[in-house]
Amino acid sequence: MKRSTSVALGLLALGTVALAAPKLVVDRTLYDFGTAMDGVVVQFYVVLTNAGDATLQISGVSYNCSCMGYQLPKRTLAPGESTTMTVTFRTAGYSRYPQPVSQVLTVSSNDPANPRQIIEVRGFVRQLAAHEGATSTLDQWFYVLVDLRTPEEYAQGHLLGAMNIPFAELQTRMGELPRTKVVYLYDATGIEAVQAAQLLQQNGFLLPRAISGGLAGWWLALGDLFFMWAPDAVRTVPTGTPYYGSFSAEQPTRLAARFQYVVDLRPPEAYAQGRFPGADNVSLPTAEDVAAWAATLPRPRTGTPLAIWIVDEDGSQACSVAQYLQSVGFSQARCLFGGIAAWRASFGDELLFPVPQRERVRR
Repeated sequence: MKRSTSVALGLLALGTVALAAPKLVVDRTLYDFGTAMDGVVVQFYVVLTNAGDATLQISGVSYNCSCMGYQLPKRTLAPGESTTMTVTFRTAGYSRYPQPVSQVLTVSSNDPANPRQIIEVRGFVRQLAAHEGATSTLDQWFYVLVDLRTPEEYAQGHLLGAMNIPFAELQTRMGELPRTKVVYLYDATGIEAVQAAQLLQQNGFLLPRAISGGLAGWWLALGDLFFMWAPDAVRTVPTGTPYYGSFSAEQPTRLAARFQYVVDLRPPEAYAQGRFPGADNVSLPTAEDVAAWAATLPRPRTGTPLAIWIVDEDGSQACSVAQYLQSVGFSQARCLFGGIAAWRASFGDELLFPVPQRERVRR
């Protein structure tokens, strides 16, 4: 009797040990990204959890095309432990395939019941419409325009889309500027702009450019093109003798030929958390507001188109505004397709600088 009981207990113990096993559970087996523009990078997250009672070992992650990629912080999970995998899908070229497109990613592990977990990525990939712009295009052509004059001078009138960083403050405010993009600088005559470009270069900025002749030189070459006046300003020609320095100088006509303006339609709170340097925050809740605002924009001229980028969180409102701008003569108006969400999926927080606290107070 004792022997039978011992055998039974031993078999029960063996059975308990045999039942101990890892179990891989994922929080999603399908990610439908809806509609994406050809060329964007779709990014999403998958939570992997070991729901078993033994250690889970993830032996590999594979996919069926070079368009996929992933980042996996941990491959060994204790019972009850989770990790988050970042998955990317590069859509370039997929608009020419039958829609919707579908790709799969396989997670292999030592889960005896499910050694290979399949995760599908699915959605529609299409080409851009005439009023839509890609994140990669904005990234390629993006620059920052900096007005080095005093806040009072800047408030009376400045070039469209220019940030105001007085020359005396540039040393302490370099953190507000991207080091890897072109930074155009101007003042009244061009003298301080040359000094500012030298200062930025000495501090690791790759592409600082002084606008040759400053605002005085701009006016001689282009008049009031792309100049924005305060409502109560006395519109006077900039004074002073233009200084045409040789250090990293950019002729006004060359900048005017690729002039751009970024408009951010998001709520002020979202804009303050991270916006493109120089982007204006504009609220356009109705069609009447859009029309009234568009009437205030400087008109482009032959040979000097105005590239207007309209951005919001997901592209929905921005694209309708860009379409309207094209209909009233701004042929280079574009929305950022997919909005700031698409930008972050492609580039993270690159170029999305927080609004300094002093500006938030003024707003």
